[in-house]
Amino acid sequence: MQYDNRKISIRQLFIIIIVAAMSSIIQVVPRLVGGTSGNAGWTAILAAFGFYTLLILMFAKMFGKTSATDLYELFVAAVGKILSKIIIAIYGIWTFVLIAFYSRAFAERFTATILPNTNPAFLLVLLLAICAVFAYGKLESFARFAELSLYLFAGIFIFLLAVSLPTIEIRNMLPVTTLDTLPILSGAMIMLGFWGYLTFGLFLSSGAADLNNFKKQGIKSGVYLGLFALITFVITIGILGANWASGLNLPFFTAVQTIRILRVVERLEALFLTFWVLADIVIVSLFLYVFLNILRKLLPIENPKNLTAPTVLGVFLLASVIAGNFSDLTAFLETFVVPANFILGIAVPAVIFAIGLLRKKF
Repeated sequence: MQYDNRKISIRQLFIIIIVAAMSSIIQVVPRLVGGTSGNAGWTAILAAFGFYTLLILMFAKMFGKTSATDLYELFVAAVGKILSKIIIAIYGIWTFVLIAFYSRAFAERFTATILPNTNPAFLLVLLLAICAVFAYGKLESFARFAELSLYLFAGIFIFLLAVSLPTIEIRNMLPVTTLDTLPILSGAMIMLGFWGYLTFGLFLSSGAADLNNFKKQGIKSGVYLGLFALITFVITIGILGANWASGLNLPFFTAVQTIRILRVVERLEALFLTFWVLADIVIVSLFLYVFLNILRKLLPIENPKNLTAPTVLGVFLLASVIAGNFSDLTAFLETFVVPANFILGIAVPAVIFAIGLLRKKF
């Protein structure tokens, strides 16, 4: 499905996915990967990159062997239309939950840091209104916003790494031994669940003009995701240590709070939160696009944009009750979001690929 007459490039689609994943990387890498893999968390990121590359190669083969242009059409090619509709309905339900989860996480983050007296409902309305504007607009305009956000993110992360180097303790990331093998694999699986947002983004790949560049751009996206994750891990764990970081709700934010420039410039966390907002806008908007696209596949509707308003209203209601506070939201992340993301982002596509191979469709 296309939202516009024009198409975005596959490079732009991957940029959207990278920036969307950044919102999760900032939260998940220090707390969950650091808590699971400890000092060896950085090797878990490297392992995740290897598995992510296999995911890219798998999708590249699937697109190359069929005339499919998006994830739904790949599923249809492998298992037929009826089963595919059931599967994408499950994706649609979980996508709706993710929109609510990330919207509430945005609101809770600000009330827990710099806006403690602000009503979370106000922040929810503000974020969802911005994302609704993108959903009503053109996909290529959203892609350009994500591209600008990526450049800004790259700049701020390089800057934060540079100014934090004097306070980073390398010993916090060593040693790594063979005893860390299982924790490393566990940490890699956690990472893959969020890098697996690629799978959700492929519901929009019919709007990309050059799927023949999928493998090249996909591997490049994995490099960017790996670098962002490594920088996040090095700064947080290098400053705080894995044990301390895993017990904090916002470990990367805490680490940034400790950074000082020449003992003069402080409060870098406010600058960092500004950039985190960009990632929140992109991830909520991406999943909103995906959800509307899935509805288009399931329902006899001509223009999914007409469902934007009721979808946003439903998201607001779910986001208002999905958690009582930041701790509840973190528990929801660890209990439901991590395993469900891995299943839908990684396991289901792998099973579909295996079925397609057995049926000689790919």
